Amino acid sequence: MNEQFPKTVLLLEDDIALNHAIVLKLEQKGHRVISTMRAEDALRVLDSEHPHIDIVWLDLLLPGMNGIEFLEKVRKNEEYRDLKVAICSVSGGEESKGTALELGVVDYLVKSDYDINTLADKMLSYA
Repeated sequence: MNEQFPKTVLLLEDDIALNHAIVLKLEQKGHRVISTMRAEDALRVLDSEHPHIDIVWLDLLLPGMNGIEFLEKVRKNEEYRDLKVAICSVSGGEESKGTALELGVVDYLVKSDYDINTLADKMLSYA
């Protein structure tokens, strides 16, 4: 992990407190965060920002379109196909994990297994 180069993280997390905590933690480390709480908003962000995004931090349980549906849309789009996506969810179900891995995520992290510092460091290590 090379922290001297700032990364741009697209964050999809609908828990307001956790979203703010992640943004704060990543910004403290010198990184840029584009924060969204809905997959539909994140798709709009990708339209303009995708060349600058180093990694997508994706929650699965989102209002409206869920994380797997978002990931399917991303992978179907030629421009976004190689975008690095890591899932960070409360759900560690084998079915979700299997689907996510088939869709090419770099990792599938269960929130309760890590503190926020470790989560942030792991995400940045994939970017």
